[in-house]
Amino acid sequence: MTGLFLLLIGCGTTEENNEANNNENSQPEESNQQIDEPEKEIKEFIPKETDVVFKDEALYNVEILEQFAENSGANGEDNESQIRVVKYVPEGVLIYELQSRYDENANQAWIDVTPDLTYFDESKLTVQEVFYNAPQQCSSVAKTVERGHYTFNECRTHWEFPLFPIVEKTLAYEDIINPNPQEETEVIAGHYYNLTDFTEELFLSKKDALEWKQSADENNQEKLDDISLRNFAKLTKYNINIEEISNHEVRVIGCEDGLCEIYTDHPLVFRGFIIPEEKIDKDTGTAVRENEAEVNKRDAEDYHSKIQSVVGNLLTDSAELIAIYEGNSTEDAKLYYDKVNGGVNLLRRIIPEDKELEASYYELLMAAEMLFNSAHQGKIYFEDENPALDMIVEDEMKPLREKLEALFAEQ
Repeated sequence: MTGLFLLLIGCGTTEENNEANNNENSQPEESNQQIDEPEKEIKEFIPKETDVVFKDEALYNVEILEQFAENSGANGEDNESQIRVVKYVPEGVLIYELQSRYDENANQAWIDVTPDLTYFDESKLTVQEVFYNAPQQCSSVAKTVERGHYTFNECRTHWEFPLFPIVEKTLAYEDIINPNPQEETEVIAGHYYNLTDFTEELFLSKKDALEWKQSADENNQEKLDDISLRNFAKLTKYNINIEEISNHEVRVIGCEDGLCEIYTDHPLVFRGFIIPEEKIDKDTGTAVRENEAEVNKRDAEDYHSKIQSVVGNLLTDSAELIAIYEGNSTEDAKLYYDKVNGGVNLLRRIIPEDKELEASYYELLMAAEMLFNSAHQGKIYFEDENPALDMIVEDEMKPLREKLEALFAEQ
């Protein structure tokens, strides 16, 4: 009986053990399931200007690398130099800190190579690379022309390890930190644009604009402030509403050396100005004016007839006004100033129907507008007997009239 009892207990124990084993064996399918690790988040990396950088098959600061290779480790006697090498690869950015060392007791020099994988995603590698996983000691860095690579030589884990290929293409630092600069839209002559915020950077003459730009280029703030103040006073004196101009689109006649000639319909007297190109909102350019009115447009035959009459008289009247300003004529200055003003007003209304003629028309109109601007300045100087009148006539009125005459000949 006792034996039979022990046998039954043993059987029960065996069944419990078997059940337990079966339960354990039923769980591996769940426990052995692979859980995808989240992809490593790579931080943005910005190299230092002193780094050696290999990117897009081009090198930056290659001379620093070659000098280090020549004078450090087993290749040279510079035992204190250190550089940082940055290599852009599909997996991210590999960074190597290189420090030349020397042991006096052993009379041996080498280079400490410390990889930095902060900006590198090892999970993207198909085969793990031993060289990256721990600091290395290499005898030298060399430009191995026959292999076409810069290489680490006689390292702890590798007899030779390629750094990157020898290439001729070089990089500028701006290419590295701003690899995809936004393309700046070109200002197109004849298109209409809105203006960005500006205060006094609106000039009635190219002479004033060039003087302002030269001071800006030279970073002469004192002179720049003086020019800006004088120009603002001039704009105020002539009742030019800057806000009104800035709130409407303007037609760009042309740009040169960072300054653009613009034409606007909104002021009553002055409509031609010079403005810095940076004040033009290049993203707003359009070949067609908003709510463009079709009035006053003329066919080609009518257009040429009007141009011959109006611009011909404008050239005659402006020549006489110049003679009066120079003291070579006793005619009434106000009369001829009003004739020039009236001629420009008439020219503003002769808009050709033909789009091909429109560009040359606005160039002609702009030359007339700028001539009138100078004539108006000359009128003020003439009435005040300001000796600066001679400068206005020689530097502005005569050259602008000659330009108008040349454009008129091309019509």
